[in-house]
Amino acid sequence: MNNLHITLTEFKNESRILKQTTSLVTSGLASKVFITALHTDNLKVTENICDSIVVNRFRLSTRQLNKSLVIQAIKYLEYSYRIFVFYRRKEINVINVHALGLLPLGVFLKFFYKAKLIYDTHELETETNGLANTRKKLSKFIERRLIKYVDMTLVVGENIADWYEKEYMIYRPTVVMNAPLYQTPPKSNIFREKFAIRDDQMIFLYQGGFMEGRGINLLLESFLSRKNDEAVIIFMGYGELKDIIVSSSRKSNKVFYHKAVAPDEVLNYTVSADIGFSFIENVCLSYYYCMPNKLFEYTMAGLPVLASNMKEMREFIERYDIGMIVESETVECINEAVDDILKKDLREMKINTKKASAENSWEYQGDKMLLAYRNILNNVK
Repeated sequence: MNNLHITLTEFKNESRILKQTTSLVTSGLASKVFITALHTDNLKVTENICDSIVVNRFRLSTRQLNKSLVIQAIKYLEYSYRIFVFYRRKEINVINVHALGLLPLGVFLKFFYKAKLIYDTHELETETNGLANTRKKLSKFIERRLIKYVDMTLVVGENIADWYEKEYMIYRPTVVMNAPLYQTPPKSNIFREKFAIRDDQMIFLYQGGFMEGRGINLLLESFLSRKNDEAVIIFMGYGELKDIIVSSSRKSNKVFYHKAVAPDEVLNYTVSADIGFSFIENVCLSYYYCMPNKLFEYTMAGLPVLASNMKEMREFIERYDIGMIVESETVECINEAVDDILKKDLREMKINTKKASAENSWEYQGDKMLLAYRNILNNVK
């Protein structure tokens, strides 16, 4: 089976696609996997992940033009045409599109290549934060009309699967959560050594993107307002709110900034914290149903979790008893949750994280994905 994965990214750190394609090849289900991405000057046009997985990045002649709606449509058409021509003699059997915007292209290629089509949704894309009303209506129209041509839909959470089944009256999508490969966490004390944090201080960690809607300002205000330094917070990552975090870290001994680290190094750093923050503001349905990568990274590192009151995260944390929920998006509620978890004996929660990470690791998620692939290849619903 030859499998084509199409993205709208430059394919730099797409861990989900790498895990999926590696599982397909190592299982023997796919003999060749092609990953299609956009080219940028500092990346290779062709990159061999291994003998059976190759990334092809396309240089678009329209890439440097402005981002008006008309120009964006022209870029899309050029990208689509380049993909169609490049792969038409590769005997593609299965096509994966990794964004709603690629669904029209996926349907087109499905019929011309006579292939199966997999719609791999990384979030609830029609219900995301900041989606303008016109664009939302257009996105919903496209998804509603074209999803009936999809042979299989993959989603990242149970509640999103329920939403798709009810909204479009389709077979319930297969849930493949974006969990890491199972690892035994290494022993590490990086944060205490680097920032001279005392042994009697509890390290709370926020890792991931520094952007609006992730509670960054609320977490900063919460820790800056705390009367003592028994709890400190480290922000590790990158994004538009980095300068605010850095500025706060210079004013307070309770806030620290650490730059983002390579994906294969994340666990070495995460394990040196005590508690992980998975804080998402309830500004859209996509966030309400989200299961962030960091949640799985925390449990893999053995960290109990403080999470905002989002449905999917709450259900996961309560099912395994691996943390506490911040009931409301306020400074007061965050500090109450911090105070409550500081009083707890965390040993049982830490033990529970091992079960949660083992039962939801990529080994388990990958097996579900492979079974779903085999079903569509055998025309089984």
